[in-house]
Formats: sequence, C-alpha cells, structure tokens
Amino acid sequence: MKFKEFFRITEYDDERVKTLEYKAYAEAGFIIAILSLIDILIRGIFLDRPFTEWIMSFIILIIYIVYIGIRQYTMNISKENLLEEEEKKKKHIEEASIFISIVLYMLWRKVIKGENFIPSGLNSWVQSISILIVIIIVTYAIAYLLIKRLQTSNDD
Repeated sequence: MKFKEFFRITEYDDERVKTLEYKAYAEAGFIIAILSLIDILIRGIFLDRPFTEWIMSFIILIIYIVYIGIRQYTMNISKENLLEEEEKKKKHIEEASIFISIVLYMLWRKVIKGENFIPSGLNSWVQSISILIVIIIVTYAIAYLLIKRLQTSNDD
C-alpha cells in the first residue's frame, strides 16, 4: 500500500482523475524512452563510444518497446481493431497505392531511365523524390476514384 501511495497510484472513484493519472504515467514513460533513444544516438553513433557506456539506455528502450507491445497485444489495441469500416477501406487504399507507386517508381527508374534504384547526387535525389510523390498522388487518386465509382455502381 505504501508503494502505491508513494507513486500516487491510488484508487479513485472518478474516472476522469484515473484517466489523467494514467496519461501522466504514459507521458513519463514516453519521455524516458525518448531520452534513452537520444542517449543511444549521441553516445553510440555520434560520439562512437563503446557499447558498455550506453547499454543501459539500450536495455531501457528495449524493455519499453516490449512492454508497450505486450500491453497493446493483450488489451487488443491496434489500429485495425479501433478503426471504423470506412477508415479501414481508406487505409487499405493508401497502402495499396503506395505499394503500386513504389513498384511503378522502380520500373520507371530501371526500365525507362536505365539507372540504379538508388539515386546519386542531390539533383537526382530531388528528381526521384518528386517523381515518387507525383506517382503516389496519381495512383491514390485513381484508386480512390475507382473505389468510389464501384461503390456508386453497387448502390444502384
């Protein structure tokens, strides 16, 4: 009981207070995970320190990721379970159009331009990203219009 009181994990009858308390704990956990990630990036990558100096931050980050994953799985919290039917269709259209766009981009890059998949140089990167964005927009628009047309023809 002392542990709960020390960390203010007490039982309240008011749902609003419980929600605010859990939100505060979630934010604190997220901040600790972000600080661990920043520590790993700075000491591990930028300063090139030995693994023994930043292993604790790595362990904390892994524990946080595993814990969040287990909690979401056991509580059945996922976007697929929480989305409405219309939102699921929209997400499916987005995923399919991005996949088709990447395939079309790769075909354009390899077959039409005859170059490697990975661009070289700033101008080539800017051109490739611009082309990929245009392809994504066009394929999404086509997929969206086709789905809408199929829905209206099914309704009739």
